[in-house]
Amino acid sequence: MKNTNPTDKPGMKKATMIIFAGQNSFMTYKELEFRVIDAISGLYGQNEARSVQRFLFACFSGFDPAGYLLKRNEEADEDFENKIILAIPRLIEFEPVQYITGKTWFCGTELSVRPGVLIPRPETENLVMKIVEKHKSREGISILDIGTGSGAIAISLYLLIGTARIEAIDISEVALSIAKENADENRAVVGFSQIDILDRKASEKLPFFNVIVSNPPYIRQSEKSLMKRNVLDFEPETALFVENSDPLIYYRAIAGFALSHLEPGGELWFEINESEGENLQILLKNLGFRHIEIIPDLNSKPRYAFAQIQ
Repeated sequence: MKNTNPTDKPGMKKATMIIFAGQNSFMTYKELEFRVIDAISGLYGQNEARSVQRFLFACFSGFDPAGYLLKRNEEADEDFENKIILAIPRLIEFEPVQYITGKTWFCGTELSVRPGVLIPRPETENLVMKIVEKHKSREGISILDIGTGSGAIAISLYLLIGTARIEAIDISEVALSIAKENADENRAVVGFSQIDILDRKASEKLPFFNVIVSNPPYIRQSEKSLMKRNVLDFEPETALFVENSDPLIYYRAIAGFALSHLEPGGELWFEINESEGENLQILLKNLGFRHIEIIPDLNSKPRYAFAQIQ
């Protein structure tokens, strides 16, 4: 993984001087907007560059959208301008804007993210909302999030359902540290444990649950060539990729675990690789699950799986 410390990047000061050459006074927020977009649009494309710029400014300015519009033509304060100056070379290196700012939003909740933890995606928000829609009025439901990462799924389910008992596991100490920080910041009561779901003996100690949910690694190694640099160069490989020879390794382990840790009628929810829906259906059917569904995402791609035990 690349070093993300701006002071350690070769050529950063030179790049910054070139980008801001001739600027002897503070710029307005609007002028800084154009500086960022001009610097990265050739690499990202105009639409994505604008999206990245808006995210960067929202995080660093602290203004809500309406407040920012009122300030847009004013001179930017020195601290804000310095943060933008330091961010541009990192964006040019395709470092995710979420790592640069140290934050992202998921289901309306602000979360901390840093190198070593996967950045939550909008597709996963949709998975959370499907569970919430089904169980928001259910008292005392118990839910386990497997491979919690930043804690996005577990924390959102706690905040949106309210009465749920939530537990979450991950193999990564770094991820669990960030997840606990996010839970504390958002006053979410989640029980976190460091457990490798592939280690059946370690996971056996967990209690029973009404719902088990997971967004495990599902991108095949052969699909790396389809990934963007901001993902390949910076996000943790262990949270993304599986071997071509066994792309369902985590699904098999989680489904097997679920058979012995779901309450009667309990539910299993997955985010999946769009090319593995049929194979996963067969796997779940052979294990004895019922009411198996492969559910499309907002782009009509098969993205989620649902199944129940007897």
